[in-house]
Amino acid sequence: MKLLADLVLITHFAIAAFLVLGMVFIPLGAYWRWNWVRARRLRQIHLGLMILIAIEALFHVTCPLTTLEAYLRNTTAPESFWMHQLSQLLYWDLPIQFFTFLYLGCALWIIALWRYVPPRSKYCT
Repeated sequence: MKLLADLVLITHFAIAAFLVLGMVFIPLGAYWRWNWVRARRLRQIHLGLMILIAIEALFHVTCPLTTLEAYLRNTTAPESFWMHQLSQLLYWDLPIQFFTFLYLGCALWIIALWRYVPPRSKYCT
């Protein structure tokens, strides 16, 4: 069960990293004219995940990955050093209102990126 919990944590962290890095690299890529930042499928996944997370925050729903990891560990704390480090990066001990505003702000930023850096269905050369 510990291995499965670690895999869930790694997956959860990878999703968070994908979202954060996308919010940084999409505008940078538009400036530097990187074509991959306009890939429609990538942008749809990016926006869809952020909207889902924002909706969860609005309704104070705990992320299913957090719930699954806690269930698999039968605890709230990771057991290994590296999993502890990932957990510290992923889980912040702040009020729920902070996360609601943070996730809504991120969703609005990603929506704005769709307007100012519109995706394309095919890579352009």
